Amino acid sequence: MTNVLGIIAEDESDVSVINILIRKMARKPFGLKRQIGHGSGRIRGKCRAWANTLKRRGCNLLIIVHDLDARDLRQLYRTLSEALGASPIAEHAIIIPVREVEAWLMADHEAIRRTFRFRAPLGPIANPETKPRPKEFLRDLIYQRSEGRIIYLNTVHNVRIAEQCTATNLNRCESFRPLADFVARTLV
Repeated sequence: MTNVLGIIAEDESDVSVINILIRKMARKPFGLKRQIGHGSGRIRGKCRAWANTLKRRGCNLLIIVHDLDARDLRQLYRTLSEALGASPIAEHAIIIPVREVEAWLMADHEAIRRTFRFRAPLGPIANPETKPRPKEFLRDLIYQRSEGRIIYLNTVHNVRIAEQCTATNLNRCESFRPLADFVARTLV
């Protein structure tokens, strides 16, 4: 039986990035179904209903992805756990990228260099999860390194960077490890 993974996330770009990263780590094939919140508020409000919908659509695995932004990690995890309640899908995980999924991408500086074909080395970005606004940090970095030739668009470029990433580098981010653990437990 092929596994079917349901992903509940804030936007399509997050689903695409998570899908690419999981496929890099997984050894077992899986199908994918998604539920997009179009922002974080709807995830918290509709989490349980969307999990039920994904279960009816054949999902036997579930990941809820919600950026931390400026929230408290423990409180957000508690809020999402309560919103999900008793999950209709037994194998599930709540994944909270600290601050945003872009921090994970910044953990692999070589992926950024390869994606944008920067010739000069791009040194490691120290503690990407401590950057208060990773998306803007990444935007500014790419703009400066390209000397203004590349305008970073997260909806386009995050997928391209993810395609170049390695799980080893992403493991520099503590908030990435629950995703890697979930994949190791369910898809390896």
